Amino acid sequence: MLNILICDDEKPFLDRLANKITVYLENREIPFQMAAFCSGEELLKHNEDRLFDIAFLDIDMEKLNGINLARKLRQENPGIVIIFLTNFIQYAPEGFEVQAFRYLLKSDMQERLVSYFEDAVREVVREKQIITISVNAELIDIPVSHILYLESNLRVVTMHLINDDREEYRFYGNMTDLSEKLEALGFLRVQKSFLVNMEYIEQLQYEKVSLYGGIVLPSSAKNHKTLKQQYLKWRGKNRWAIF
Repeated sequence: MLNILICDDEKPFLDRLANKITVYLENREIPFQMAAFCSGEELLKHNEDRLFDIAFLDIDMEKLNGINLARKLRQENPGIVIIFLTNFIQYAPEGFEVQAFRYLLKSDMQERLVSYFEDAVREVVREKQIITISVNAELIDIPVSHILYLESNLRVVTMHLINDDREEYRFYGNMTDLSEKLEALGFLRVQKSFLVNMEYIEQLQYEKVSLYGGIVLPSSAKNHKTLKQQYLKWRGKNRWAIF
């Protein structure tokens, strides 16, 4: 079941967008729920604990704009896939700050909506993927989207989580084996002892990588060019598009 949010203060546009998404999903018999609001204030007032998979947010709304609304939604649900709607391209840097998935000009909706939405659905599937670890002989399922990074010390691996009741798990493992399994799910081995979820990279620099939450880890200077290429390639496919 896909949970979809649309928030736009232009009611005619909101209705057109909601109708196009509804037709697309119904034609493919994909189960979904949709909530549509004309302001961020209305959304926060009427939406209680519901978590959305995909959010279409108008950036240029009065009072609570789309950027600030995105911050609030991501605090509640780090895995939410955000597509910004706007008439203006200058908001791109702020959209990157809140980890926007796509940036859709309203004038391009007819041409780009389907491809952006299909990309978003694939991202939701990725976010809901699970990996299983063994901790003290107990098997534990961890959503990929909850993993911030993994750190190894000899044979002990520490899995650091994001916005979870438990901040980390420790288990025995091999970093090379983990890297081979997790790279296809959007992870990058920035240094021998660190494997990070690219979803939460805020800045990749020559000798360090900054992650969501103010965490800074060492990064391989020797392999910086290759790491940067891998990250930009992943980001181009999965995180950010401006057209």
